[in-house]
Amino acid sequence: MTGSQTSPGSSVSTNPWQPVYDIMQGVSREAVLSRYGLRDQDLDKLIEDYKSSRRQMALADHLIVKRVGRNEPCPCGSGKKYKKCCLPHHEEARKALPKDELQQMEERAKRREKLQKDVEKGFSLLLEGAHEKARRHAERLLEAYPEDDRLHDIVVTACLTAGDYDAAFYRARTRWQVAVEEKDFFQENGYHKREGLERKELVHFYSPATWLEKFWIAQRARSYEKEFPRTGDGDLARLASKLTMANDVKRFPQRDAEGLEVRRRAMELQLRQIREAGPAMIPYLLPHCYTFSWASLFVPDLLASYDHEAVPRLLAELSMFRFPYFAQMCLKHLEAMGERAVSVIAQVLSENAAFDELKVGLIMVLGAVETKESFDLLTRLTEHESPYVVNWAAQALGRHKNPEALPYLEKAKERLGALSKIEGAIKDILSQKQGAEG
Repeated sequence: MTGSQTSPGSSVSTNPWQPVYDIMQGVSREAVLSRYGLRDQDLDKLIEDYKSSRRQMALADHLIVKRVGRNEPCPCGSGKKYKKCCLPHHEEARKALPKDELQQMEERAKRREKLQKDVEKGFSLLLEGAHEKARRHAERLLEAYPEDDRLHDIVVTACLTAGDYDAAFYRARTRWQVAVEEKDFFQENGYHKREGLERKELVHFYSPATWLEKFWIAQRARSYEKEFPRTGDGDLARLASKLTMANDVKRFPQRDAEGLEVRRRAMELQLRQIREAGPAMIPYLLPHCYTFSWASLFVPDLLASYDHEAVPRLLAELSMFRFPYFAQMCLKHLEAMGERAVSVIAQVLSENAAFDELKVGLIMVLGAVETKESFDLLTRLTEHESPYVVNWAAQALGRHKNPEALPYLEKAKERLGALSKIEGAIKDILSQKQGAEG
């Protein structure tokens, strides 16, 4: 009995792969067996069939039509030579396919290969700083491939760099909505709606979370343009532009933390001048944050150096961009502010509910700043509608080591099940409590 064979009126998905998706998402095996009326052997077979179908779907377009050298490593990843692994199966598949179907697959594979090269060219143009050229390139390709999120990403990035925040906002919001719709449809049906059951359309979708971040960045860029307008001060604009020196990878080939430190030392004079210019620099610094770059990594420290009432809120909102290093720097400064940051975080948490899953970093700051206000905020978050938020709130609450949190954590655990972060938080508090009593 498969997942599609449920009783009349059942709310269980009609997608035959749904039991497998549940397992992949962390649902216990026992719960899946009960929910879909499966036996152990039924579920094992379903999992094996799913793995086989995914392998075939992944290999069909690529391997049946694209020749691989007999002595080359097999593209399936087995580590064996192609001739000792998948070659016989692929030769059989080629023979079994009708000639017209094989021809269609070959044409589709060639289109995909060309599209991949065109996408890479678009991102290369962005890296070279040819943003308008990259935008035109991507827009042309979108006429033929309207559901390729990589191309939409190129356009959004080019728009943010050019200051066309309205265009970036509307496109990012639309693609987020498409991503949510496609995810829901795929979970219900096992294939993408815009790709089609026969998988004939070339599509490439980002996850809803990826587009949500880009949507938030575009929304903030749009809002900050009005809240922090640039006054046209040429000196301030020139100062801010000096940050782009950090983007010169030929001059600074170092990467990661070493790369940041090398750049910081080389740009010490410029950074000091920007700090000394004071809060008037804020409108000129913010645009550096909308696309991830070496220059953007200096903005959190510069903002934190200014005595301006908007700085804590800006750091909180910018941390939701979730760029590597950048977000951590924003959160580090908020944590250093201590109690002063809690009320600002509370305000940011209460606004823009659609972006709540981007606020995890802020929730963890509340766990590090142990005040009554932060504790109360975290207890309220354990009742949040999103299990994702509840889990992180529970983990942060556990860091307070406050026994008064136990009723809230137990209630959240009962609502969501024995999820690891809640279990861990409860154990931490009980351990602390037992140690104090001992």
